[in-house]
Amino acid sequence: MSSLICPHCRSYATFSVVHKTGSWSTRKSDGQGYDAALRCNNTNACGLIIGGIVATDSNAHVLDWWPKHAGGKEFPDVPETIAAAGSEAYQCLSIGAYRAAIATARAVVEATAKDKGITKGNLDAKIDQMAKDGVIGADTAQAAHAVRLWGNDAAHGDLALSRVDEDDAREVVALMDDVLSRAYQLPARTRRIIESREARRNTAKEP
Repeated sequence: MSSLICPHCRSYATFSVVHKTGSWSTRKSDGQGYDAALRCNNTNACGLIIGGIVATDSNAHVLDWWPKHAGGKEFPDVPETIAAAGSEAYQCLSIGAYRAAIATARAVVEATAKDKGITKGNLDAKIDQMAKDGVIGADTAQAAHAVRLWGNDAAHGDLALSRVDEDDAREVVALMDDVLSRAYQLPARTRRIIESREARRNTAKEP
């Protein structure tokens, strides 16, 4: 089942076919798809309809859709430049630029290490150092290494030899997301909760 950025809720979601025409789409000259109505499966926040073309051999594969939006993602607790790059990785996903999404995800992981003061060595060493310093946990370090390896393939041109799978690119970007969450968003969320509790306790002590 194809995933893409929903132009309504801006989530990276799967879509289900709710209606399909009985003839080939006039929008595709090769006649290899049907016009269809697709519903966003992010039902908690959306469930709205978009138009699209689905493959003749599979309702789950979306060949084209409209309206289009090169959607990114907000990272409110992440430094601006790193957040912008993280959003760009999601934008690449939304338009099918999977190699670019993977390469950008790798750049985000390295930029995170540098922002945390880890500037020596290659990215492999930087990730290990982030784990040693407690910037990320052991599991997140494994995620970061996975992003690194995929990103190295993209940077060195190895992925040009084979088709880049959408699901692989999506997983790499999701792992990048995990790194940003552990390095920035989880500590910020924890800090806000602690500060909120302390503020309430101080208020309760006031005469």
